Amino acid sequence: MRHEVIAGRYRLDERLGGGETAEVWAATDLELDRRVAVKLLAREADPRRFAREARAVAALAHPNIGTLYDYGEEGGRPFMALQFLPGGSLEDRLGSGGPLPDGDTERIARDIAAGLAHAHARGVVHRDLKPANILFDASGNAKLADFGIARVGGEDGLTSAGTVLGTAAYLAPEQAAGETATAASDVYAFGVVLFRMLTGRPPFESRDPLELAAMHRDRPPPAVTEFRADAPARLESLAFAALAKSPADRPANGEALVAELGGTPRGVRR
Repeated sequence: MRHEVIAGRYRLDERLGGGETAEVWAATDLELDRRVAVKLLAREADPRRFAREARAVAALAHPNIGTLYDYGEEGGRPFMALQFLPGGSLEDRLGSGGPLPDGDTERIARDIAAGLAHAHARGVVHRDLKPANILFDASGNAKLADFGIARVGGEDGLTSAGTVLGTAAYLAPEQAAGETATAASDVYAFGVVLFRMLTGRPPFESRDPLELAAMHRDRPPPAVTEFRADAPARLESLAFAALAKSPADRPANGEALVAELGGTPRGVRR
């Protein structure tokens, strides 16, 4: 497919990745002469999830959320043209296995919290927040990406009761129990991400996704200080609060996370 032009406008230049549901290409918008990312639905994948993702991202406009430029169909395959983010993912930065520098951790945490605050204020729950879905632009700003299983406006057309959605290593206890995900579920995933940035490892580890989900549901998380005694107290405390088993005991949403980090949410409606 390399060099194929989608919708008479987007030239596919380099395949960046893909899986069972979609493939992603670095592409050129020939009309505006700019770099974009084109996400193409896999031929056997469910188009409803893809359309929900497009609607979720289209409802959001924030410096810490990847931008949707266009949505359409080519050869029977839906596609999205998205902001091209050349700085890689947070997963890439955590690949060495060690903690990030504290200044980087706080800056990235602020960016993630700000993006969540904007999404939550508009009724969007990400449900799959993890380092692989946190991307960086050329200036190093972190942006939330991949809203493929997002819950929009309190409606959930993807699953029935008792179904687990998300990635086991970042799954909130209520998600692991098959309950409805809320903004507080994203806060829990934020806590896991923050814990990993501070320590270089997640709070729970297992090769078995079912066992890992059960750990998140049933076990109290370890303290950051068990793995790193010199972690900044404010970030360690926030990770602990975000990892509370009960959603009611966590910061309620992204706006609360921003407040805990000492900032003011941008673009949050009062």
